[in-house]
Amino acid sequence: MLAKLQASHWGTAHPSLLAMTYAQWGEITLALDCLETAMRQRDTYLQFVKTSPFFDPLRKQPRFQTIEQALKFPD
Repeated sequence: MLAKLQASHWGTAHPSLLAMTYAQWGEITLALDCLETAMRQRDTYLQFVKTSPFFDPLRKQPRFQTIEQALKFPD
């Protein structure tokens, strides 16, 4: 299923979705890599970074915190 997602429009256009999957699987580095790609691509699903529980495994990671700060969400 992951390979299908990666090969589909959803996986290529929305790396944030891949990041959610990797985060839930404990693949922290891959999840953060996907989020950084999402930032470069201006993925619309980045709007969920602050609130989605799928990103909870990443919240204490400095790379994640840097991404979250760069997105400039309101407090």
